[in-house]
Amino acid sequence: MFLNKMVERRESEENSTSLTDEEKLFLKAFGVDYTSYSGSALKEITYLTCIKIISEAIGKTPIYLERETEDGIERIIDDDLSELISLRPNPYMSAIDCWKTIEALRQHDGISGLYKMYKKGELVGLYPIRITGITIDDAGILNSNLKYKVLVDFTVAGTSMVQTALYEELLIFKGFSLDGINTHSIRDLAKSAIDTNIKSQNYLNTLFDSGLTNKVVVQLTSDIKEEKGIKKIQEKFNRIYSKSKRIFTVPAGFNVSSLNLSLSDAQFEQIRRMNISQIAALFGIKMHQLNDLKDTNNNSLEQQQVSFLVDTLLILYESIEQEVTYGLLTKEKRRKGYQFKFNTNVILRSSPETQMKIITGYVSNGVYSPNEGRRMLRKNKKEGGDDLIVNAGVLKMKDLGKNVMKEGE
Repeated sequence: MFLNKMVERRESEENSTSLTDEEKLFLKAFGVDYTSYSGSALKEITYLTCIKIISEAIGKTPIYLERETEDGIERIIDDDLSELISLRPNPYMSAIDCWKTIEALRQHDGISGLYKMYKKGELVGLYPIRITGITIDDAGILNSNLKYKVLVDFTVAGTSMVQTALYEELLIFKGFSLDGINTHSIRDLAKSAIDTNIKSQNYLNTLFDSGLTNKVVVQLTSDIKEEKGIKKIQEKFNRIYSKSKRIFTVPAGFNVSSLNLSLSDAQFEQIRRMNISQIAALFGIKMHQLNDLKDTNNNSLEQQQVSFLVDTLLILYESIEQEVTYGLLTKEKRRKGYQFKFNTNVILRSSPETQMKIITGYVSNGVYSPNEGRRMLRKNKKEGGDDLIVNAGVLKMKDLGKNVMKEGE
């Protein structure tokens, strides 16, 4: 076989869940309708919230085309690639929509990509794709300069038609991997915790539907052994006394007793919170971001936000920057210092008072010029504001020592 399939994915949002007959009977006895449980990870609120937080964090962070020079970093705005990446990757998506989609797919599937569309040799669009399979041609059938040609099966976001392209025709963004090729999605790694949370939510829904009343056992004093007769009695009780009917009488010959299993006895809250923390930890989400402020105070929120940037988002930013820089810029441009960079300062935006202290601290110590500080506040520059100053009588750095030289003369 000339094609060696090293990675294979099939488009499916459902994690198949098989239950034994004993598990089905147990769930049914306690009011859980196992037939409505599909196993879709996106139906679990913690999992969905984590993906939403990360994808929106990536989407709201602007990415720019920059050039590193001897005088510092220069932002490039007169290049077509700059508008394509920072404003409109394709006619149908803003940059925010595109990067949110890319990151959501990467977190959900473990891998995502961008299809590079060319027209007359010019890059005219970038389209998010969902990768369904990667195939390695180790027999040299395909015409390519690479030793091992790589084919990628994918579907364009919003469509179901599977297409195929060479690896170099795409931008690939990978999630957790042990070999750099095969990736693993969070939903596979945390399948047990996600399944448990979905089942617990279904149980709560059923419990609320029944008016927070536990299931009851109906004991017959008569001897009915036929299954048909037992089902007939059960259907009668379900029809007459289920749902909103809170008080009922029991006919002679029947004894009704509650099948008690309280949420506290089952340690429902503790188990659910533990599963939530496990899912959040795999994503790198802090518990306060999931509205759990039990172990959080106001002083630690800022530090946790910095930790979220450093521990969770930074590696995602870096992976996108490296892939986009290598995949879209020519070797000549890369050698000249061109690169794509996220402006991570938007993640650390603070109050006006704190922002003032930070900017004035930089300006007064000669790190930023006054005009650079004004630019950060989106204010127009002023004449003479391009010179660095220091807190030595608030003089320009180039004027330091002039008075001493005059006295020496």
